[in-house]
Amino acid sequence: MMDLEKHIKQKPSDFVVEEVIPFSPRKDGQFQLFLLKKSSLSTLQVVRFLSKLLKIKPSDIGFAGLKDRFAVTTQYITVPSDVNIPDKLCFINKGGKWLKAESIDFGREQGFCMERVGFTDQKLQLGDNSGNRFVIKIRNIHKEQRKIFYHNLEIVKKYGCANYFGEQRFGSVKGRNDFIFLYLLKGDVEKALKTYFSIKGSLKHWGNWELFYRDLRGNLEDYEKDLILGLKRGLSFEKAIRILPKNVRLMFNFAFQSFLWNEYLRRYIESKYPFKRVNFIHSWKLSFYIEVYDIEYLKNLEIPYTGREYSVNDKLFKEIIREIIDKFGIKEKDFGKEVAGIKVLTDGLRKAVFFPQDFKIVGKTKDSITVSFFLPAGSYATILLRNLLS
Repeated sequence: MMDLEKHIKQKPSDFVVEEVIPFSPRKDGQFQLFLLKKSSLSTLQVVRFLSKLLKIKPSDIGFAGLKDRFAVTTQYITVPSDVNIPDKLCFINKGGKWLKAESIDFGREQGFCMERVGFTDQKLQLGDNSGNRFVIKIRNIHKEQRKIFYHNLEIVKKYGCANYFGEQRFGSVKGRNDFIFLYLLKGDVEKALKTYFSIKGSLKHWGNWELFYRDLRGNLEDYEKDLILGLKRGLSFEKAIRILPKNVRLMFNFAFQSFLWNEYLRRYIESKYPFKRVNFIHSWKLSFYIEVYDIEYLKNLEIPYTGREYSVNDKLFKEIIREIIDKFGIKEKDFGKEVAGIKVLTDGLRKAVFFPQDFKIVGKTKDSITVSFFLPAGSYATILLRNLLS
């Protein structure tokens, strides 16, 4: 079976992402608009550093999407106009220490540069981008796999690609069904926190907060240190978890809802079309159709997250959603409930398929292919590549 990790992101420069926004910068406005280029850093790592540097809250910094960490990415961020920032700012991260720099070698160094490109009257929010342009080098692609790639590319050009959520959505999930969110929903906040910190290191000294802090200190963000020190001071687990930034707590909910949505789509495809099954993370599977007899219907189909606010007219989908929600023990009272200070299991719509635009082969060697393409906001290049390489 195809292992995506051996084909992409061997170097950050193998995976280049450029965000596209649907408006032009203005000459003045309530928010400064910066173009942020980063390498081997997550968007949130940069946002947390900037909030400390500029002495503002992380929530004051707006961005339209979370970009890959192990990649070279360009995106836009907004900062209130009354915050004093140089026109250009570069920092390198060396061993956890941030060092100011004149410029950065994005192919070799971990760091970021941001440059003011204008102003806007609206703070950027998640989803405000039009989409992203990608240039990706696919390595270790032998003769037989190259044939598979070109065969699958013809299918994608004709029928699009199933619009699954990619692995970036599941950073808080350690095992197959080990969702932090489900522990929170059941009220077991201690188990939720144990699962969260197990991703950081050993739980050997759980409960002895001084030793636990010592064991994990080198791997912790500042807010995670604050949480453990809060437990040491006698905070309850229920109060301590709220020390995690809201966007981190929201990720627990998003990870579970994204998993459910992926399962809806996988089951739907397997019920209607000829398909191939592909390995995903945590031994999960994704299924991609290889032929579609109702493409006009499918390309316009939008799938709800819960079906509570947005009704489901497709009878097959309605049945699948009900079965999967029942399987995980989700009750009517859980929808829109407040858990750990966030509203969970809320509804929304997501397109069932996407069509990559301007897909081009821009480079070839004996064992690699470099491709460029544009994807609409919310669609994942890693999902497209899993489809093309399987």
